[in-house]
Amino acid sequence: MATARRTLTDRHNRRWVVLGALALAGLIAFGIYVTVAGPSPRVEAVVYFTPTATDAQKDAVRAACPTSGGAVQEPPDHNSVRSSRVYPLRYNITFASPADKAAVYRCVHAQSNVIGISEFTQGQ
Repeated sequence: MATARRTLTDRHNRRWVVLGALALAGLIAFGIYVTVAGPSPRVEAVVYFTPTATDAQKDAVRAACPTSGGAVQEPPDHNSVRSSRVYPLRYNITFASPADKAAVYRCVHAQSNVIGISEFTQGQ
């Protein structure tokens, strides 16, 4: 401990100690700024279907469970990515109230060929 203190207070190392302290302070300030002023993370609910569910059954669930308040049903993906075909039904629930989420969950779980629903927060 004494050696570290002596190294940090030595005049010959002062420039590097000050630069290190400024870099640390800048990193902390940037972290606080990003946390406070950055956009809120996007929260998505993804519906999981049974492996035997057909595209028509998935479309039927999409039609039966539309947007509910702040829980907005996202449009279907029009690409050939495998995950888009396996998980074709998603809701943006970033600004949804608990009642909106509950309405979507209740509707989705009442449909056949649905295993469940999972929430994902972008960035986690």
